[in-house]
Amino acid sequence: MNFKISMAVCCFLCTGILKHHHGVATAGSTFSQSRQLSCLFETTETIPLLTEFKYIRQNAWLLLSGTESKDTERPHPENPSAADTITFIVQKSSLDILQHVDEDTDQLECKISRYFTDNTQILWPGLQTQLHKLDSWFTGTIKHLADKFTVTVFLVQSSASKEAEIRSPEDVSEGNAERFYLSGVFLVRTGPSLIQSGLNKDVLLSCAFSVDHHTDVTIKWLLQQKGGHKSLIFTYNGSTGQVEHKDKRAEMFLAEIPKGNASLLLRTVGVKDAGTYSCSILVSSVLWAQNIQLEIVEKPTVTLNADVLSLVEGDEHKLVCDISHFYPHDAETQWLREPMEQGMLPHVVTHVVSSSHRQNSDGTYSYSSYFLLTASLRDDGRRYTCRVEHQSLKHPIKKSLTVKVTESTSATWFLVILFVLLAGCLVVMLCYLYQGMSTNKPKPY
Repeated sequence: MNFKISMAVCCFLCTGILKHHHGVATAGSTFSQSRQLSCLFETTETIPLLTEFKYIRQNAWLLLSGTESKDTERPHPENPSAADTITFIVQKSSLDILQHVDEDTDQLECKISRYFTDNTQILWPGLQTQLHKLDSWFTGTIKHLADKFTVTVFLVQSSASKEAEIRSPEDVSEGNAERFYLSGVFLVRTGPSLIQSGLNKDVLLSCAFSVDHHTDVTIKWLLQQKGGHKSLIFTYNGSTGQVEHKDKRAEMFLAEIPKGNASLLLRTVGVKDAGTYSCSILVSSVLWAQNIQLEIVEKPTVTLNADVLSLVEGDEHKLVCDISHFYPHDAETQWLREPMEQGMLPHVVTHVVSSSHRQNSDGTYSYSSYFLLTASLRDDGRRYTCRVEHQSLKHPIKKSLTVKVTESTSATWFLVILFVLLAGCLVVMLCYLYQGMSTNKPKPY
């Protein structure tokens, strides 16, 4: 494993770093400091006589253990109106949520939803349950607004807890404010949901997990490509230690899985590796999967058939711009006629023809854009530019050539020939006149 990949894995698993100012941590803005996060609690309600669901969204707060004090009944100063806010209090456990979510709270988006267990009681180690009453399971999803990561925490309210005997979150009606005490038992964290890579690069698909107790996990990486085709990339069964490896270029860090590292390393990626990758982790009977989309983008190479073009007035010449080895195939090309005067905008050449796309052996594309130029003295010293745009480029690629036009010599030759013809005619006429005069002269005898 190269050094850069190793550093990326280590940074992915380590605790975030707080902002500092002159060596002193700034206060009040990160999740680790406030230990509370504004969320939306989303539930569904069946519409009578219809097979449709109505989504109900309510303001909520996610509070971590340690936030509460003796005056916990009073709403926090930053809280919205307590009349319509539900509070989920995550009790202290061995699951460290802050290790994976240590960012400014205004950069985080949070949603809490029910996790349906199909009316089956999940027997989770260390969690007291009642056989006649199901535990209440939820997921808290925290996303970074800049798509740095997505964290999903599994929260459970045990049916045997004192709080559950009073009320459970699914019983809360819209607009009511309640407080519920839950346990965080399982967490999954992935990196950016969209990754772009060039050809033949190594790509790390980040996926980490944390469980509140030591247990065996099952990890699967699946790839769904365009057209819906799904393929298994890698599987790991913690209980048996069995590994199923479908692609030799895909690797998992087997020694680091017990530490919570479920990341996948793809080596020398190609066009065929593009698609949506799913990291799924099974703990006991709780399953969660997170998608990561991999896009392959390759910058085009742009070349012209000349740098300087010397023409004679009236000549016709094809100006060709070759756009090669790019991916995906959506590329836009323009030919521009640059102005001779400063401060003027270029003119777009309209009579341009593009060839059909050619697919190369590596899956990339190539094509040509060209037009026929008729040389004019007005174009002497003018630059023509081929401008190419592609999603792999931050700025368009521009390639230019300069046209030099000289005056045609055909007019000079025409004058020379005309002069020779006139001179010849004059000589013939003079000869004719001389002969006529010689004929009319009287003879001496």
